[in-house]
Amino acid sequence: MASVTRWTAAFALLVAVLAASGAAPALAEFKSGPWTGNAYAQKDGKFERCVITSEHPDGMRLGFGKSLEGTFEIWLMNKGWSLEAGQPQPVTLWVDDLRRRTGNFQSVSKGAMAAQFVGDTDLVASLKKGNVLHVESAFGSMTFKLTGTFKAIGELEQCWSQSTRAAAAAQAPRAQAPSSGPAKRAKGMDLLALPPRDFAGQVVTSEKSPYFTVPQQVPESMRKWNAALIWNINNGDGVGLSTGVGSNPDIETLRTDLVRQKQPRCKGDMASSSDVRTLPATAIQVKRVEIRCSDIGDGKGVTEVFSFYPHLSGQLLVISHISNDRDVAIEADIEFARRVTAILGAK
Repeated sequence: MASVTRWTAAFALLVAVLAASGAAPALAEFKSGPWTGNAYAQKDGKFERCVITSEHPDGMRLGFGKSLEGTFEIWLMNKGWSLEAGQPQPVTLWVDDLRRRTGNFQSVSKGAMAAQFVGDTDLVASLKKGNVLHVESAFGSMTFKLTGTFKAIGELEQCWSQSTRAAAAAQAPRAQAPSSGPAKRAKGMDLLALPPRDFAGQVVTSEKSPYFTVPQQVPESMRKWNAALIWNINNGDGVGLSTGVGSNPDIETLRTDLVRQKQPRCKGDMASSSDVRTLPATAIQVKRVEIRCSDIGDGKGVTEVFSFYPHLSGQLLVISHISNDRDVAIEADIEFARRVTAILGAK
């Protein structure tokens, strides 16, 4: 029989998590096979954790999370449950025929409970490489096929890495705020190897023209938008955002996902379009999605143009330009692409 290990419940998990705290998605949704993930923020906009989940039979959802502190989490969710928030839930779990772990999950909402596993790298490795997760709880015995977990947990870890870097930048002393460009400027294809903040920073500061400008209060702006970098378009006609490296689905999947994310915020009519463009003098293709809402609740319409630049990691750098004037958002997207092309062609 496999050995049994106890874990100690981390009660800090109850402080501010998802439904229990009103946490809201902070970054663009990312996907990996049957798994869907997001970064979550507290009500004040500060990054809290990344979570990725997948659907399973009988209304179950299995989730993996990584908290701000870097602690790995397992989430169990079912809308049919009637849990009392804050109550411990005894659970035993194991992967395949490996050692069992027993301890308490914590109920964080009526239909969700979670546990943190501090420093348990063996568990994370087994979830990545294993076939089945077995769970025994007051709800009986459950099994979860670990389909695609190696890549999904990799995406989770990348979400956490990007989000914590952005959070650290947002809390930097104000005196550091004007430094919007990268510490080391890249030339040619090396531009597409930079992290999101450095990529966008080099592009928007690559010319003396004031068309793109980074606000002096960069930390406050980034806390508001939860972006790696934010910049103004043409003296305040709109804003640009760098939201990190995401997964690399096809263009129609990107458009469908973005429409679904933006729909709740649109009080009027919503329209969308998408295309794939090749940067001049290169073979680099950039996926583009345009989302238009006729009324965001204040009687004004807004257009957001997303461009997904290929990163040398094989994933995507997500850049968006937003304005009440559709022509401004489109023009800014074109100008950003022109500057990228110029840097890629630099010797």
